[in-house]
Amino acid sequence: MYFHRHFSSFIVFIALTAMLSCTKENYEELQIEQEFAEPEIVYLMDCPTLGQNIGDTCSVEFEQFGSIMGLVTDDCVCDAEPVGEQITIVFNSDLPWITTVSVTSSPPFLAGQSAPQVGSNGLNMHHYLLPEGTAECTFTVSYICPGGVVYFPDIIITGSPINGAVGPLEIEC
Repeated sequence: MYFHRHFSSFIVFIALTAMLSCTKENYEELQIEQEFAEPEIVYLMDCPTLGQNIGDTCSVEFEQFGSIMGLVTDDCVCDAEPVGEQITIVFNSDLPWITTVSVTSSPPFLAGQSAPQVGSNGLNMHHYLLPEGTAECTFTVSYICPGGVVYFPDIIITGSPINGAVGPLEIEC
């Protein structure tokens, strides 16, 4: 019995030692971040030379009108033609400086300079493109002199077609 009691005490001792000596180990949490490369975005264009697709809006520079809006065709060409009613305003200035002239129209012009520079070199022609079929338009022209703003009387153009020239308008201060 002594052996059995001693053995059972020994087992209890081992069990208590095992229970008391077991401690929970703290493991640090590892946070793993993995970065993936962004996939390369490839844009496919119908017309890579223009950097546009068929049917996109584009523009072409015309010497007399400036930039005209058009559309990219199936042949990858910007189809922009000065189609419409063409008006030419002729300015005449003998002033020793360059004058900026303000030009507006009703209906608004499609192409042309709204603030052309008029030099002192005599006649200066500026071209304007109005929507095709326009039968009447009104141009308002003004410029600034040292004494204030000078307005020309409104220029009313009628006709079918209204293509034509207006001028010369004298720039004087």
